[in-house]
Amino acid sequence: MISMKLKLVCVFACFVFLANAQKNPSQINSKFSDGVLTIQQYADNIFKLSYHTAHYTKNEQMTDAVVLHPLAVVNSSLVHWKNGAVSFGKDEKAVLVQIKEKAGYQVLQFRLGTAERIYGGGERALPLNRRGYRFNLYNNPWYGYGEGADNLNFSVPFFTSSAGYGLFFDNGSRGYADLGKANPGILEAGFISGEINVFIILGNTNQEILTTYQRLTGNQPLPPFWVMGNLMSRFGYTSEDQVKSIASSMKKEGMPVDGIIYDLFWFGDSIKGGLGNLDWINTKKWPDPKKMMADFKKDHINTILITEPFMVQDTRQFAASLPYLAKDSAGKPYMIPDFYFGKGGLLDIFRKDAGDWIWNIHYKKQIENGVDGWWTDLGEPEKHPADMLHNGKDEGVNRLLGADEVHNIYGHYWNKNLFEHYASAYPDKRLFHLNRSGFSGSPRYSIFPWTGDVSRSWTGFRAQLPNLLSMSMSGVPFIHSDAGGFGGGSGDNELYIRWLQFAAYTPVFRPHGTALYEIDKNAFSFPSEAALIDTPYRAIARKVINSRYSMLPYNYTLAYRQAKYGEPLMRPLYYGYSTDSMAVATENEYNWGTEILVAPVLQKAAVTRSVYFPEGKWYSRQENKWYAGKQTTSCAVTLNEIPVFYKEGSFIPTYSENGNTHTMEKGFVNIVYVPSQKASAYTLYEDDGESKNAISSQQYILTEFAASGIKNNELLIRIKTEGKGYTGQPGKRYFMWQIPLDTPPKNLEVDGQTVSITGNGSLASGTSRKGLASYDNQTHLLSVYSNFEGQSSLKIIFK
Repeated sequence: MISMKLKLVCVFACFVFLANAQKNPSQINSKFSDGVLTIQQYADNIFKLSYHTAHYTKNEQMTDAVVLHPLAVVNSSLVHWKNGAVSFGKDEKAVLVQIKEKAGYQVLQFRLGTAERIYGGGERALPLNRRGYRFNLYNNPWYGYGEGADNLNFSVPFFTSSAGYGLFFDNGSRGYADLGKANPGILEAGFISGEINVFIILGNTNQEILTTYQRLTGNQPLPPFWVMGNLMSRFGYTSEDQVKSIASSMKKEGMPVDGIIYDLFWFGDSIKGGLGNLDWINTKKWPDPKKMMADFKKDHINTILITEPFMVQDTRQFAASLPYLAKDSAGKPYMIPDFYFGKGGLLDIFRKDAGDWIWNIHYKKQIENGVDGWWTDLGEPEKHPADMLHNGKDEGVNRLLGADEVHNIYGHYWNKNLFEHYASAYPDKRLFHLNRSGFSGSPRYSIFPWTGDVSRSWTGFRAQLPNLLSMSMSGVPFIHSDAGGFGGGSGDNELYIRWLQFAAYTPVFRPHGTALYEIDKNAFSFPSEAALIDTPYRAIARKVINSRYSMLPYNYTLAYRQAKYGEPLMRPLYYGYSTDSMAVATENEYNWGTEILVAPVLQKAAVTRSVYFPEGKWYSRQENKWYAGKQTTSCAVTLNEIPVFYKEGSFIPTYSENGNTHTMEKGFVNIVYVPSQKASAYTLYEDDGESKNAISSQQYILTEFAASGIKNNELLIRIKTEGKGYTGQPGKRYFMWQIPLDTPPKNLEVDGQTVSITGNGSLASGTSRKGLASYDNQTHLLSVYSNFEGQSSLKIIFK
């Protein structure tokens, strides 16, 4: 029997606990609208709101989007209740005014300020400021689209506001977003099923909001290094002889290739009827796929195969797939009668046994035969009847779920299934997964999505910039497009070149288009491989491809900064210059990383390009010319290149152009430094390009560059390295510095030693001599060539 004294102690302790729980609760529950609003906190600037009402019975949560866990205490001082609304943060942002049912949707409404701009929502060929638009949140294939396409393959229910907050609706069911169209003062999002919730993300800058959102849902891990190269792709290669012939032409033309992507003809001889074969079936056209892939591997060319989640009748694996397909109301495999590729069913990817089956019967087998990466298509899913039923038991939902309830997370679970099985089988190897659809959080499963089946036209091309920038700002960093355009068109070589020039400054460089020829004579065919296009365009395409390879050190460092810090690769100008009204209004150019401004040429036969320069000074290496910031300038353009500018203070590392990612000489790095009066710094990241845990195990080299800025007629640049190093790193390192200067410097010191400056304007690469320097009076470039052994310095004296 417990003594009375102990009872009193227990009662007092319970009283204190309850008092503290009320003072510092783990969640706040309050009556709101017609139900109860629960508020939890996930970080200092992240709040989750979930809503419960008695009449709503589909409140399950199974998106798998969020990786953070709620904090033990909610900071109630940052939650403000006023006139029936709730807002957050010291400045009372993100004002939730009502939650209600409306036409079958559970709807959340937020108040919008008069001048407030709203960005995000995933893949839309719409202006970046989405204020005044309404669109579906429903992953949707759209063949041959162009400008104005408002509902494409990859919806992301994450929006950022110029007022300093983000909204993430963690719901994977069919939905919509009305961003001030029906009511100019209201942002409204509605969903037919799933937990009624929203995450409030507070931030003083666009950078803070986006990186916080990615911390909530997960950053994209490092890609395999070869993915940053040129990927050879078309719809589609029909035989081993054809693939080898085209690859040989690429090599002959001096166009490096790092991967070959095989469309659906690897498992069938026609467009229709092959989904579900899951293997090479034509032994005449593909006599020895394993040897073919091994032969390409000798040239360091990787193999990527397409696959789909649909199983069509009369294919090799159709009968075996029946137990794992989504069901109809009678509990039988649902057969889709009007599916374009043939009558068949859809894999129920939410079931663990279905995921295990497709891995073992398909992915595992082909990987063991030599496949290096995967292309998953039709993952919206492309055909998903509303009365199709999925089993949610393995995800904690003890009922069958209608297709519309899980449509937007189908692709996400497909991404997850492939990633987790691959990680289990190959724990230290990075995955390349080219895909078309997903959800918030999918990037942490190493996806490389493209923007779907775009029209091969100028309107299709112009649709890509808002698409890619919107996806990048929606936390999907490796978005890219079918460079050159997918379907239709009339063989416009200029369009092809302009698209490739743009794609060179996007996360993935993958020319891809319809080239069916005898397979479908009614479809216009145009080769996507640069070696096959007409002259003189071929030479320009070669220049683009090689420039892509030269940018590998810079581009791979962008991938590192995404994995480490959640930074986007592509950035609209509003991201970095939100207080500059002209930058905010400029949507036809972008930053590639922090240092580079890209102005793609989006009009046919253009001879000039109007460019807005944000604050600072910008250097054109092509013209060897400086441009002042905060002004718009008309720049002359030719077909040979698009306007690209380096920001003052930038360090731009490049390689010489001499092969693909494996054969590239990585010990010799060119560094362009763009002089500035301001101090600046840059960190170059390098690793083996393969190890999944390179960052966490410090198996890398970080080379830090720091410039003092030009002060008192002197400039000092210091270089040092850190990290444990990595297998295969170069034994010796050499830097070729290129620094644009109006006049030759008076004196130059390398590692404290005075170096003579010649006037011939050129230096031979490959030498091991330390401290060679030259100044070119025509290009006004100072070139300095030296070896590097862990730390170094350059000192330039101007007077």
